[in-house]
Amino acid sequence: MRQRLRREQRAVEIRRRRLRFLTLVTLFLLSVSAYLVMSLAEGSTSQVNAGELLVEDGPSSGPVATAGETHPVFAKVQDRNLVLPVSAGEATIIAYSPTSDEKSVPLTPLGSRVNAGVVSRGLERVFSGESSIRYYQVGDRGRSGLETGAVEIGASPGAVVVSPVSGQITGVRTYQLYGKYEDVQIDIRPEGLGDLTVSLLLIDEPAVTIGQTVTAGKTQLGKVREAQGDLGDRLAEYTHDSGSHLHLQVAKSYSEGSSSSLP
Repeated sequence: MRQRLRREQRAVEIRRRRLRFLTLVTLFLLSVSAYLVMSLAEGSTSQVNAGELLVEDGPSSGPVATAGETHPVFAKVQDRNLVLPVSAGEATIIAYSPTSDEKSVPLTPLGSRVNAGVVSRGLERVFSGESSIRYYQVGDRGRSGLETGAVEIGASPGAVVVSPVSGQITGVRTYQLYGKYEDVQIDIRPEGLGDLTVSLLLIDEPAVTIGQTVTAGKTQLGKVREAQGDLGDRLAEYTHDSGSHLHLQVAKSYSEGSSSSLP
């Protein structure tokens, strides 16, 4: 009888110890989480200032670390990589924006989003570490639709533009952007993805022709055009320069003889 009583008392004591241990672990984890959130929020707001991209700590003052590849993969479309169409050292910003084109295909950004909330950025750094690519998510002239339907890549006027994918040139078109700005649009059919078209706008001095085969990160398409009128104003808030940039968008291929509804 006494042995049974001792066993029951011991079982009760073991349960108490386990409960105390679990309580201490829970309190510790809650304390760590609270400290992390407070540390991340201290001296910050939910969004970064416009110029923060250019003062980020790291091997590069721009959106891409220059210690790596000259034309790194910066995004994906479906399962296909997109390489940076300007050299890493010349890029001033990578900014995704929405598009209302119903045929647009969403891009998948790689790297870390600069203007995400501080908690999201902090957790990303804790679990993923520092990324070599940093990008923005911005609005676009009141448009709604795919949040990452297009991407603007900042670079100085005259910077060399290379193909972001391997494939074939299907269009080199001179037109008036928004009906008033001279521009050239280059269309590429990615190798193995004949149902998609990768389009680059704000190109100067086009260096390719229709039917030409291009290689990702190697074939020169042209150069970055000088920002005209107010085209560079939105990015200039972040880059503190003229805001010159490329516009890259991917869409389901249009039938022969039809025209793209890209801007």
